Amino acid sequence: MSTRGQRLVEAMKRRGIRKQFALAYDVNVNESTITRWKNDGPMSIDHAISVCDCLDISLDWFLTGKGLIDQHKLTSLPGGDADEKLAVSFRRAARPLTDTSKSLLLQFFDSITDG
Repeated sequence: MSTRGQRLVEAMKRRGIRKQFALAYDVNVNESTITRWKNDGPMSIDHAISVCDCLDISLDWFLTGKGLIDQHKLTSLPGGDADEKLAVSFRRAARPLTDTSKSLLLQFFDSITDG
């Protein structure tokens, strides 16, 4: 079974994050903290949740190694609720955008809806 540090490395590779600085920036920690986590150093539950949110991975998989890396996608949206799926997709897509880009995107949505 893999360790949490090994799963962190795997998740970063799968999500195309080659530099740990990028993840450190997103999680708001020092780069040395990412190194410590890769070596199975201590991690708070809040940081684990932030890492999973940033990498869009299952918290269960990350912490325990059980289930699938994308398990949360399979169980978080039962019944095919299109509005909820759209909201989740939008939040995920908007994460890396600047405030200006987010504002422009909202203006676009307003222009194509009754807004």
